[in-house]
Amino acid sequence: MKILIIVNESPWGSSLAVTAFRLVRALLAAHVEIAAVFFRGDGVYHAQPGRAVDAGTPGLCDEWRFLAEPSGFPLLVCSSAAQRRMPEAPGAAYREAGLAELLEIMATSDRVVTF
Repeated sequence: MKILIIVNESPWGSSLAVTAFRLVRALLAAHVEIAAVFFRGDGVYHAQPGRAVDAGTPGLCDEWRFLAEPSGFPLLVCSSAAQRRMPEAPGAAYREAGLAELLEIMATSDRVVTF
């Protein structure tokens, strides 16, 4: 099974961001293939390195990278959302992608899970 994960929530907006991260970690442990993780809307803030974090605000930028690199799935940031929200380029493990690429990945995935 191949799963695409879409993250719409910021790291601090709700617990959905952490839930998405935990789901991907569990799916990888169960040897499920992750097609990609696509960050859109406020979810693009996951790709912003160097954000100050505190006990109530998780810093998931590096955590996503540590999860994705050994597994080889891409961390994609919606290009239009990133241009509106991020003052600098996404972190090194992330790359910008458009909706056309997202649709291509959707077409080859068995499931799409959105947070």
